[in-house]
Amino acid sequence: MRVMGYCRVSTNEQATEGMSLDAQESRIRAWADAMDHEVVEMVTDEGVSGTKLLSDRPNGMKVAELLDARKPSVEAVVVVRMDRLGRDAAEQIALLKRFRVGKVGVVAIAQQIDLATPHGRAMAQIGAVFAELERALIAERTVEALDELRRQGKAWNHAPFGWGVHDGHLVPVPEEQETVELILWLREAGWSYDRIAKRLTADGHRTKRGGPWQAMSVRSVERTASRMMSSSL
Repeated sequence: MRVMGYCRVSTNEQATEGMSLDAQESRIRAWADAMDHEVVEMVTDEGVSGTKLLSDRPNGMKVAELLDARKPSVEAVVVVRMDRLGRDAAEQIALLKRFRVGKVGVVAIAQQIDLATPHGRAMAQIGAVFAELERALIAERTVEALDELRRQGKAWNHAPFGWGVHDGHLVPVPEEQETVELILWLREAGWSYDRIAKRLTADGHRTKRGGPWQAMSVRSVERTASRMMSSSL
């Protein structure tokens, strides 16, 4: 059987043992050798979250295109686990249905998924649900960790607008704090994010990176400022 291997790592998973691109590729090739199949192409996405649609990924789109091809170049797509294709349960289940009825099959080595049997399809769908649950729990723990860092006044990743970093702690930047106060005041006055962004840009205020303001940037600053104030209470 001619197969395409697909490997993906998100930024956090790149340093996790057993989840690297090389480890995934080695496992796929070892499986193909054992089953006497030919890997005609190995497709990889590095630093791409599983929450991103397969068709929107730089190389994952090649897998998505196979499902629509009238004469696909391979007979199956091989992954180490189904969550490499995606962590969203709805998308995973939709993909499984397309693989099951289309011209291209799918093999998940670690889960031994066999879409030709009702039991195999059920196990694949259950796995998709738990993958989405895992993602939700990770997101929840991340929010809790960031809230704790804010409460302690410590820096995380990069300093938010209005703040700088000194000795690992957040310190207010006076010029940026004035802009934050203006944003909060205008929001209290009922201004939209887009209107505030245009006002800030017109008045010469600049974002953290020195660029013009966008509605989403204003929204982000407002939300961060609200969290910072609530965590200091």
